Amino acid sequence: MKVHQILSGAGPHDAITTEARAFRACFRQWGWDGGDYATHVSPGAGGFLPLRRLRSRAEDLLLLHHSAGARKLGELLALPNRKLLLYHNVTPAWWLWEHAPVTAVHCAIGREQLPKLVAGVELAAADSAFNAAELELLGASRTEVIPLLVDVGRLGAPATDVEGGPPTPGVDGAPAPPTVIFVGRLSPHKRQDEVIRAFARYRAARAPNARLMLVGDPITKGYAELLRRLADALAPGAVTIESGLSDDELGDRYRSADVFLCLSEHEGFCVPLLEAFHFGLPVIARPAGAVPETVGDAALLIDDRDLAVVSELLQIALTDGQMRAELRRRGKRRLAAYAPELVAARLRAAVEAAAGW
Repeated sequence: MKVHQILSGAGPHDAITTEARAFRACFRQWGWDGGDYATHVSPGAGGFLPLRRLRSRAEDLLLLHHSAGARKLGELLALPNRKLLLYHNVTPAWWLWEHAPVTAVHCAIGREQLPKLVAGVELAAADSAFNAAELELLGASRTEVIPLLVDVGRLGAPATDVEGGPPTPGVDGAPAPPTVIFVGRLSPHKRQDEVIRAFARYRAARAPNARLMLVGDPITKGYAELLRRLADALAPGAVTIESGLSDDELGDRYRSADVFLCLSEHEGFCVPLLEAFHFGLPVIARPAGAVPETVGDAALLIDDRDLAVVSELLQIALTDGQMRAELRRRGKRRLAAYAPELVAARLRAAVEAAAGW
């Protein structure tokens, strides 16, 4: 069997691109051929071909990854191939109009296209139950959940196996600066602006030497600069914002952090939560979208909009060794629920069902 994957866009650090590569490795292992295509292929997205080069036979399966507007969707759906939809969620456009209007257009189109996709495929799947529920509301007669196939090992091993405990001392024996991290695309719906504000409150009230690391590719250069200006105004010299990191570099950032803070307003899955579990970091997160489903009981969920409350929760997560140890144990257990072999089994079952096997 040939399985062709089709993405709206492929990029070097994009979670869906990374997953499509992992899927391709599974397909090869199972003896399935095929190609990987995207409407837009960014530099560094090796292995992906422009969608215009797709050549398929009627017996080939098309796996449609949907996260934004898809060009020539009508032509794709008109092909005689059987089709499997994998829905990764589409960010509501209203989050993006001010800072990234072109991306907002693609998102608006993507949501408009979703009913046609649901009606035009043999099987509709999603990477979370949160996303699958949206497909069901659009009339999908059968849905499957295929979580993201996450290889946290690519980032390297955690720095230590010590169970819990406060941040480790610095090289001179003095307490190391407490370090907060958030990893995710620099985008308005990810609310890095609120992370900066909450961190600034924590730094002013509890730890003047605290550090914040924000890691992610910017939705626009202008939005990244807006975040830098905010950080310079509220916590001068204490915030680093980095993009385009290699896996090794990203692993180093996680190892140097003490707590993961996610105040995102919209998440269809959120891979960095699992990465934080891998590195034994306590996670504080806003229970938005699929976040509660992804973390289970392994994170501190906070729905309070008072950033002073977030600041105090940071203090607890950084200083309560017993809580840190418990969250670390729960994080490891939660990560095991997304073991690659378990996700791969779900993927294979969905592909075979869509293919009519």
